[in-house]
Amino acid sequence: GIFEQAQFLIEKLSIPAQLAGELESAMERVGRECGESRLGKLYDRQEAWDATKKVWASLFGLRPWVSLAKAGRSFHDLNMAVLVQELLPAKYAFVLHTKNPFTNDPHEVYGEVVPGRGETLVGNCPGRALSFTAKRDQAPVVSAFLSKSTWLRTQECLIFRSDSNGEDLEGFAGAGLFESICAKPDISCMVKLHRLQLITDPGYRQNLLQRLADVGRQVEAAFGGTPQDIEGCVDPQDRIFIVQSRPQV
Repeated sequence: GIFEQAQFLIEKLSIPAQLAGELESAMERVGRECGESRLGKLYDRQEAWDATKKVWASLFGLRPWVSLAKAGRSFHDLNMAVLVQELLPAKYAFVLHTKNPFTNDPHEVYGEVVPGRGETLVGNCPGRALSFTAKRDQAPVVSAFLSKSTWLRTQECLIFRSDSNGEDLEGFAGAGLFESICAKPDISCMVKLHRLQLITDPGYRQNLLQRLADVGRQVEAAFGGTPQDIEGCVDPQDRIFIVQSRPQV
């Protein structure tokens, strides 16, 4: 089909010298101005180009086309940029909904947590995430324990993320339709539940879930009280990072 042809042609592209130079200059400039020169060491021209092409190729997929057709939008309305970021070393990944999507309670946060990178959570890895609810001024309640057996361990590298205008198009929910590619692939490991602190240490678990719920409410407040769909991770030092947030649909 035409989409397969488009993806094939994108894979065959070679990086223009001007684009390669601009990317390298941008990495150096950001490193210098933001005190993050270490990130320049993670940049590899071929890895960057291979990942960028895969992100662009995901624009020409069946799912975006079907979603656009349902919304009555033209494929020409869709634009794609590639956002380059450092890949955080994820001890845990999480998704938070600051309004419980199952009960529509605006005062109850619903969250899901998995060990490793978030692709375990949003991908097709079998099993369930640890899920919880947290009402305001009440302790979090675990609603389901973790049963996923896959842990995607990150490597130190850059991630090339899809950054489309799909989430800004009226009637078109573009979230999750496009690929984000790591310069180096995740290492797939087996979750050892009997050694996972999130499972074995109730005090640690409650503290972490409470912190996540509190962060979710702070993010919601920062966006004027609009319920938020939040993605993030917890690093090996148990610091919480917000990767993205968007209005909850």
